[in-house]
Amino acid sequence: MILTRYILREQVGPFFFGLSLIIFIFSLNLVYQVLGKITGKGLPTAIIIEYFFNNVAWILALAVPMAVLVATLSAFGRMSGDGEITALRAAGITPTRLMVPSLWAGLVVTLFVAWFNNNVLPDMNHRSRLLWGDITRKKPTFSIEPGIFNFSIPNYALLAHEVDQSTGGLTDVTIYDERNPQERAVITAREGRLQFNPNTELFQLKLHFGEIHRPSNREAGGYERTKFDTALFRIAAPGMILKRGESSFRGDRELSAQAMLMQVADLKAKNDPYDKRRIAALMVEVHKKLSIPAACIVFVLIGAPLGILAHKGGIGVSSGISLLAFLVYYVFITQGEILADREILSPGVAMWLPNAVFLGIGVALWIYARNHSSLPGIKWIGAMFGRWFGKSKPVVQG
Repeated sequence: MILTRYILREQVGPFFFGLSLIIFIFSLNLVYQVLGKITGKGLPTAIIIEYFFNNVAWILALAVPMAVLVATLSAFGRMSGDGEITALRAAGITPTRLMVPSLWAGLVVTLFVAWFNNNVLPDMNHRSRLLWGDITRKKPTFSIEPGIFNFSIPNYALLAHEVDQSTGGLTDVTIYDERNPQERAVITAREGRLQFNPNTELFQLKLHFGEIHRPSNREAGGYERTKFDTALFRIAAPGMILKRGESSFRGDRELSAQAMLMQVADLKAKNDPYDKRRIAALMVEVHKKLSIPAACIVFVLIGAPLGILAHKGGIGVSSGISLLAFLVYYVFITQGEILADREILSPGVAMWLPNAVFLGIGVALWIYARNHSSLPGIKWIGAMFGRWFGKSKPVVQG
């Protein structure tokens, strides 16, 4: 029992470190993808936080298995590098016994991730899709720069030589009214004020001491000039505020496994050959909800013997090897999904094949670790990742 607690305690720190690092990397990529699309829309901070919070769900679903691999590699690599594995072997404790606590922990994490993927992730994906649709429909925030034409108001071009951003005050205003291409009007004013009413989605433009120039309706080739002391213009501008929408429609990744299986049963009852690809796509998502969580156990079977054989327990080395392994696994999953959607592979085979391949590698490493203390070439690989992700020790020449 003491040994069990010791092994699990060794994995807790690296697990949360790896989880935080992976979430941070995925979040940076998400920021890079969407930042340019939301900049200038004047979104409240709470909306931006909500969008990124919703997307943390799918990031977490991918990050947990990788964090398990980081934790297992780091713990067993540290113990091996410090000679603890050798001492435990001398005391009659086999590598299999050492792996048992990690396997139980991996099973618990697998059950949690499977529950999360089926009950929490679909709703978070649904909310994220709806919110992103609302964000993309929202027009950029209206802002006027002094001396620069602004075309944000539909059918209007506005120029002001001086702008008070706090009050909306304008000086030396010129406006081109292009609502009617046949009767374009030019409005000039000495000063004015522009305000937006979010309740009515109307711009209210109040101008003072100006003129309106427009083509004359009375004679061809002529124009009319109208002077005013004060004029009020109300301009409709829908889409300037964020409106939250709702939808009952849900895509494949927004449904639980039970809901997708019900759809599959309905489609099979119709017996329509055109529904085969739809059925395949649904079954891919059903299997994926279980196969990715199951990777937690598979990664324990790989990480424990690999850590024992590597004699390297640094977070940098473990993170580097884990990243490489997970990239290979992720390529397997994504390519398997493509093959299943094209009906080249069955959904079950496509989604579980990566686990089967990595399980085979893990079993081979476990069998090898029972009778050997190191793996040929593993020290060179560990040193390489140590240089990339960690600090290499100085070489002392004598």
